[in-house]
Amino acid sequence: MAATSMYVADLDAAVEWYRTNLDLEPVSIGTDRHPYATYSFNGALLVLEPLKALYQGGGATGSGATSVNLVVDRDPADVRADLMARGVECSEIVESNFSSFLVCDPDGNRFYVTAPLKR
Repeated sequence: MAATSMYVADLDAAVEWYRTNLDLEPVSIGTDRHPYATYSFNGALLVLEPLKALYQGGGATGSGATSVNLVVDRDPADVRADLMARGVECSEIVESNFSSFLVCDPDGNRFYVTAPLKR
């Protein structure tokens, strides 16, 4: 299992953005030392935490500090079209050995939506 933490300025606003724009619901919301929201993706966990939970990193938050690669079964062009129809800003699709595009949450955390090209 792998878990990735991403740091957000406003946890409640981030949870709502993920719900509204990506149809994602946390599998758990809780508090340890700080509040958090956990999402599950095929055995991997994504944990949203407030900026104050960042212990190290020298200010490396948002704006590209974190990238998560989401490998999808669907054609990335279809996923991109669905997101853009919801008003989510997406990069253009880039193709190499993969077909990929980039989505950023409001805190600048990056998601590459990708699938291997079938050749």
